[in-house]
Amino acid sequence: MKILVYLPRSLGASLLAFPCLRSLQQNFPSAQLAIVPPRGYAQFFQNLGLDYQVLTLPEFKDIGGLKKASARLKKLDFDLGLLLDESFASALLFYLARIPQRWGYDREGRGFMLTKKVRLKAAEPQLHLKYHYLNLLEKFGLIVDDGPCRLQLPAAIMEAAASRLQQAGLQPVETMAVLKPGSSFGPARVWPSDRQAELARRLLEKGLLLALVGSRSSQEVSHQLRAGLDGRVVDWTGQLSLEETAGVIARAAVYLGNDSGLTHLANLLGIPVISLYGPTDPHLCGPAQPPAVALKKSVPCSPCSYKACPYDHRCLQQISVDEVLEVVSSFLTK
Repeated sequence: MKILVYLPRSLGASLLAFPCLRSLQQNFPSAQLAIVPPRGYAQFFQNLGLDYQVLTLPEFKDIGGLKKASARLKKLDFDLGLLLDESFASALLFYLARIPQRWGYDREGRGFMLTKKVRLKAAEPQLHLKYHYLNLLEKFGLIVDDGPCRLQLPAAIMEAAASRLQQAGLQPVETMAVLKPGSSFGPARVWPSDRQAELARRLLEKGLLLALVGSRSSQEVSHQLRAGLDGRVVDWTGQLSLEETAGVIARAAVYLGNDSGLTHLANLLGIPVISLYGPTDPHLCGPAQPPAVALKKSVPCSPCSYKACPYDHRCLQQISVDEVLEVVSSFLTK
């Protein structure tokens, strides 16, 4: 049996789907499992050394691209397609590829293309994304495993991270905190830079080494928080591949970030995670398993979908440095 899973469109949501992938493997132990990763992340998923094939498909922004992608899938002869992406286009792709069994949530009017479907009622409470994906399997009569899910990085990734640390003059035995200061989504998810700078200063006073990671979108915030800092700070924002970033995080004593894919990656690696949530709800998209603490303040305007707060950013302004440090200390003393 050949099974294809179309993963959600973001890195974070795809990582939260790992327990669903594990449960699928447990229910179909002899099946060949393949995934369609989020666009732009195929190489990363391939380099993780997972137990399933990673497919890259032609981009389908129009009907021509969709026909090319579906023709390729049709040749691969999958028996079952599980749609964790909930778009109309992904269901149409599986439908045109004539995958015999097409399972997924009935959203965006795509139910007629699914052979098994789950329609969520408006009155049903929203589930955390991890359980949202597991719920799909459970509704289809499969046994789900919602226990902790851990990702073990291949030796090549860990060696590349060790090389980066060595180049920066760092020793593997040093206690390192990894901080992701910015957000590619927008400033609405970013804790104020003066708070981050104060946190960094106090972490350095505790004797920790501090590594800053993230994409180029984090560089401006990282430059701001580094100003005036004395101590061992390595700024890798915008400089590491995602694989190298994963390897660096895997060597950390603690990870601090916001609602982002790296936060879920750190959580999947088993690193103690402290995540600061403002406009989004950690009950729906926070770290899925211990050791993790999501800090969130209840304010009337949150959750929201603003990329930049039009008000006073109170959801994140109300989180103090002392609160964050208290959680850091609790992790480091365990």
